[in-house]
Amino acid sequence: MPSTTGSTLTAQKLVDYARTFPWTTPVVGLAGYADQPAVSFLDEVVKKILAKTNPWKFNAAKFPVIETSPYQQDYPTSISQNNLGWLQAAIIADINNTAVPTPILPINTVNSLLPTMIPGRPQKVSWIPNAIAQTGVWGRGQPADPGPTTAYTNPLVLQGGGPTLNKLTAITDPNGNILVVTTYGITGATAPTWPAANAAAGTTVLDGTVTWTVVDPNGVALRVDFLATYQSVVWELRVLYQQKPPNITTLTQTITPIPDDLNYLVKQGFLAYCTKQTDRAKFPAEFAQWMEDIQMAMGASDREYQEFGFYPSAPITGGSGEGGGVGTWGYPGWPSWQ
Repeated sequence: MPSTTGSTLTAQKLVDYARTFPWTTPVVGLAGYADQPAVSFLDEVVKKILAKTNPWKFNAAKFPVIETSPYQQDYPTSISQNNLGWLQAAIIADINNTAVPTPILPINTVNSLLPTMIPGRPQKVSWIPNAIAQTGVWGRGQPADPGPTTAYTNPLVLQGGGPTLNKLTAITDPNGNILVVTTYGITGATAPTWPAANAAAGTTVLDGTVTWTVVDPNGVALRVDFLATYQSVVWELRVLYQQKPPNITTLTQTITPIPDDLNYLVKQGFLAYCTKQTDRAKFPAEFAQWMEDIQMAMGASDREYQEFGFYPSAPITGGSGEGGGVGTWGYPGWPSWQ
């Protein structure tokens, strides 16, 4: 498996390497062009490597954990759309269950989900921009909206056999800012002073002993397919995602997150793209060989046993025991690219 250590290979080092091949002169030796088309070629090479269907482990990242709240389907987060490529995998944990270990279940990561009013255990999760997430309105008077002296209880605190009676933990203020609860407590007797329109992400609002924090409207909200209810189980969402490829724009930039032990793929891809400029007839063959080598590099991780798959939950041919076809796992097509 490739290293998870960041790269030390810069675009300039790659150009210097390419210059050792005389035939690359039309690409890296163009008079009057210090960085083009080299930077554009490298940008495309990095994006092609990271765009492969299977996930690179070094490119994985975690969402902040989220606890489900009654009648809330969308959960705005601080993750930027500029950084999110696609959802890789997800589990939910029965976080207040005192069993050891904590019970966890896999759920599907999917492209999109419609708004719902149906309660139940989440089975799917998708992402949407924070700007289009469903949120509450302070003082509007709807049953799930916060208002004067609304109590917000930490959902990780057991409450005699049931979770919280919390109102929606994400709201839109009168100036259009999206805010989420970051400190639990009791809201004030009157509406707080809301920040000006287009407030910076991270701006806080004190509301009694509750703290609201502004999130970026261009950030990412997680959406589940079923709603928690009052006194239902609090599920903790734990979501893994693949990061978006970086934009290579300067010669001093490294190719992070691609690690140094995959530099050979970057160099090979760059030289393949150089043939677009120097010998276009050779490019298709060079590009095809490069794609094959990327797949071979990914195949190194395929030697690890793959747990994800489809398993029957009941015997296919009848009977039980060895050979009876009884599944022991409930991975319903997870992860979603399969």
